[in-house]
Amino acid sequence: MSTQERRLREKEERFAAIRRAATAIFAAKGLQEATMDEIAQLAQLSKGTIYYYYPSKEALIEDLVKSNLPLFFEGLCDGSAATPLALSEGIVARFLERFAAHPEAFKVLYLVLAEGTDPRSDRSLRLQGAIDAFRIAHLHWLVELEEHVRPLLQHNSELSVREVVDFVGTHFHGILMMAVSGRDLAKIREESGRVLRAFFKASHSKAPKEVDAL
Repeated sequence: MSTQERRLREKEERFAAIRRAATAIFAAKGLQEATMDEIAQLAQLSKGTIYYYYPSKEALIEDLVKSNLPLFFEGLCDGSAATPLALSEGIVARFLERFAAHPEAFKVLYLVLAEGTDPRSDRSLRLQGAIDAFRIAHLHWLVELEEHVRPLLQHNSELSVREVVDFVGTHFHGILMMAVSGRDLAKIREESGRVLRAFFKASHSKAPKEVDAL
């Protein structure tokens, strides 16, 4: 290994150590209360080293969100799903599996979104960069979801693509809130299944009822 390769590897290892420590500290103490000193101590690095890589706490939070965007969104949609219900249930199942493996990362994301949208926040943390990065990735995911939903609705005139995407997107946000709050993941999945089945069942029964009413 050359000197340049060794230095690059050491830099990547420090980035990873800082991200792991920051995720743990932010998840445990909150964004406002967590300090760079605590992150440095957990990462076993000097505070100066932390600031060498991240000039501010906001820069570190933004990097955490951006580096975890693939975890949050990539591969949630299953192209083999045969129905909108199967697609939606698969999204929930894969999301909960990822949450179970990385709960702290998802909690930090939730804290960032809550801090950025809570009118009671003093906004002493400037998180717009992190929030914008998430919103862009979320919009791309909604487009991907729409592409998966569209062919599944070719023979279903009771629902529009937009109705399904809006419902699943809102439902997905609710799943995140319940998971972060500490609800049992198996129960969340069970309850989610009931909600999704009720939504799609209602859509199938809507048209005949309207015809009967005529």
